[in-house]
Amino acid sequence: MKKPRRWSEIRSLIAWWVVVTVVLWVLGIVFDQPVRLAGCAATAALVIAIGEVGDRLRRRWSSGRAARARGTG
Repeated sequence: MKKPRRWSEIRSLIAWWVVVTVVLWVLGIVFDQPVRLAGCAATAALVIAIGEVGDRLRRRWSSGRAARARGTG
């Protein structure tokens, strides 16, 4: 059961990475900044990694908080 979910998650992350990379690249062109696609891709990967870590910490914090409110944790 975990394999299909993991592949779905990987596809989702790759799709977000592509979208964020293109958005950063286009914004660089629009604002007349010298941008390289590789730099945009690296920045997009960093932004997505930070977002994923933050989301997991938020979920862990809120589930622990809910458990304490129920008196089970």
